[in-house]
Amino acid sequence: MRIRNREYTLDWAHLAFIAVIAAYVAWYLLDARSVSLARNNLLLLQPLALFILLFCAIVVRQCFRRADAKVEEEIEEEDPLAPTLPIGRELLRVGLLGLAFGAMVFLLNTIGFDIAIWLFALAAMLLCGERRPLALIIYPLAVAVCGIYGFKALMPYPMPTAIL
Repeated sequence: MRIRNREYTLDWAHLAFIAVIAAYVAWYLLDARSVSLARNNLLLLQPLALFILLFCAIVVRQCFRRADAKVEEEIEEEDPLAPTLPIGRELLRVGLLGLAFGAMVFLLNTIGFDIAIWLFALAAMLLCGERRPLALIIYPLAVAVCGIYGFKALMPYPMPTAIL
């Protein structure tokens, strides 16, 4: 494909994947809007759906790659998403993160939403490699406080909490 005197190749699989995501999100948003236009019905759904559609529109640009062999080699060499850990350690980390999430869901009603969310945020940061004590104290606390007060402001769900 030629655009402004440059040759480009199109990654059809990537484009199709983005198109499927965008089509599903658009369908879901239109279906939700057809049921009710009440603010409570669309409070979280509509902004999220519009954000996802905007994100899909931005990501479509990555489907077009310059056909220049030199540019392709530079992109492959400087891939910031290349795995840096051995696959076994990476899978163990993902498994432990999933286990921590499951423990958080199990503990929500047992020890309270605030402590369960704080423990999950702390465990996630430790699993992702954070070791600075100040960050390990402040960030999980901020996540728990914002999460609890945000949920309480948005939903009339009785959340058992230990502290907040």
